[in-house]
Amino acid sequence: MGKLTTLIAAAALAGMASIQSAQAESAAPLKLIEDGQPLQTTAFPKPWPMAHLVKPGTLTVGITAKTPPGSFTATNGEFDGSRVLLFKKFADDLGLKIEFVRLDWPGIMPGLAANKFDIACESANWTNERLVSKDFLLSRPIIANATIAVVRKDSGIKSWADTAGKRIGSVKGEIFLKSVEAEVKGAAGMLEMPGRPEGMLALNNGQLDVFIMDLVAARPLIASSTGGENLEIIGPAKGLSVAGVCVNKNAPDLLQAVNLLITNYRVDGSFAELERKYYGSDEHVKLLSVLGY
Repeated sequence: MGKLTTLIAAAALAGMASIQSAQAESAAPLKLIEDGQPLQTTAFPKPWPMAHLVKPGTLTVGITAKTPPGSFTATNGEFDGSRVLLFKKFADDLGLKIEFVRLDWPGIMPGLAANKFDIACESANWTNERLVSKDFLLSRPIIANATIAVVRKDSGIKSWADTAGKRIGSVKGEIFLKSVEAEVKGAAGMLEMPGRPEGMLALNNGQLDVFIMDLVAARPLIASSTGGENLEIIGPAKGLSVAGVCVNKNAPDLLQAVNLLITNYRVDGSFAELERKYYGSDEHVKLLSVLGY
């Protein structure tokens, strides 16, 4: 082989090696983050364009103000609670004003379906019926929850089996009673209450023997209720589920925004901080990760 031919062959081999090296590099997976890097929040437009709000420029929120410490009316007459502050945080990040509409729980879902507000439900458990409802949309979960019962300490009721022949109550429209129907068969009667504070009062005055509600809110509710020192929780907890907030069926753009914001608040810890402030714990938020959310 002549000298020129040898040089051409060497150049060709070097070129092929260079191409193969480049191909190998391009085929290698692109590493966007280093292992162990902290979770990151997602950037979003500010203000976020919203085309389907009940009132342009305003986030209209339906609340009960009867699910302390998630939502309640403070001594100064203002709405307060971890979920009230969550809704305010939504509005602030979306560049919107906020307007609260207070009504009892039985009116929340119908009001949402009637286009009276954009978002509602301090937390609504996921159920088959709710997930396929044409009346509203459900956000990604914000908490995990379960069902328990609150009783008077002197009632002699220590387990679900002891509820036979007793007077049972729950908030009208809530699903917690449904999740323990098999546990309270043989109850003397069922009484629907307009809110949880009324349920605590009914227990203390002997109108009820058992009040069915969610585990997350039970302990702080008992602690803040008049006569709460006479009440206790029985279990075991039933019907573990996840819960989100409800969004107007006409506002898929709002649902998209709310889902992103909920994710960001989980990542940066701001939602867990709110829950700790009002509930004294964020275990119901941490449990979402165990459940895959």
